[in-house]
Amino acid sequence: MTSAGKLGFLLVVCIAFIASAAAQDAQRFETFGGYSLTHSNAYFPQGSSLSGWDTSTTIFLNRWFGITSDFSGHYGGANITFPATPDFTPGVYRETAHAHNFLFGPHFTYRRSRYAPFVQTLFGVQHTWTSSTLLAEPICTPPLTCSNLPPVGTTGSGSTTKFAMAAGGGLDIALGHGIWLRPIQAEYLLDRACCEVEVRHGVFHYYGYNINAFRYSTGITFRFGDHLGGKK
Repeated sequence: MTSAGKLGFLLVVCIAFIASAAAQDAQRFETFGGYSLTHSNAYFPQGSSLSGWDTSTTIFLNRWFGITSDFSGHYGGANITFPATPDFTPGVYRETAHAHNFLFGPHFTYRRSRYAPFVQTLFGVQHTWTSSTLLAEPICTPPLTCSNLPPVGTTGSGSTTKFAMAAGGGLDIALGHGIWLRPIQAEYLLDRACCEVEVRHGVFHYYGYNINAFRYSTGITFRFGDHLGGKK
């Protein structure tokens, strides 16, 4: 199933819960933390899953609407063999990527006594750090010639900060005493990658593209603070 299909399925499930939900007492604050997984081909040519963490805090303004701040980190690596090109040294490289998202936005929850489906749309930035380490000397045979090659172990790295957003939702299940299990939080995750900026006839032209990914998180939610009213 594609990322868009997974997101659509999740929204259908959330709508079904909302349609049958009964009123429930609500508290002002909600904090979530747990494991998170993303899949993207932005960092490695063959695509890869990056594991990490996700944490968020929501401040509710009423029973169903709140503002969420979401912070997550995902990490991964892969060994990749690059062929020789006129501008690139061939060889086996260890590629490593770290991606941290800092997102904020509206959060909508519909509550019942034991279940609370929610949807949210978050906006912010993604900070990425990548590195590349040469693991093995390339084999150069005629007509290919290799000169001025870096020694094995040479590492290069770089970082960038760019626009990002996430849209999706999930489900909380009550465990008792303000503790809830979040078995699923599934979102479409987008960040905007910049290729280059070119000046033509005195005008700046921006070239970029969207990186589409899927983020899945699961963990524990804690609810606390003053009560917003409603039935328990």
